[in-house]
Amino acid sequence: MTYKLPKLPKSSKRLILVLSDFGQLTQKELIARVGMPAKTVRYALKRLNEQRLVIAQHNLEDMRSMFYSLNPDVDWTLMEQHIADARKLVSQEAVVA
Repeated sequence: MTYKLPKLPKSSKRLILVLSDFGQLTQKELIARVGMPAKTVRYALKRLNEQRLVIAQHNLEDMRSMFYSLNPDVDWTLMEQHIADARKLVSQEAVVA
């Protein structure tokens, strides 16, 4: 039986890819890396959090911000599928642009 990935917005897929490439980042760093508006990144993080694909940890140097990273407790096969899906999306967008 094949597991069907939950439907995620493109913005969430982009964040998965950035987090897989760069590891733990703050929201401000994510915004800079993906070049999307803050509101879009907040929505994408919310959706990823609902699916338990990301975790948030307090930034001990600045308690006003959080570090986001991929959830290490998620089955790695599932996470690899999400990352592959995100890479495919980004490559398709690069061809169109």
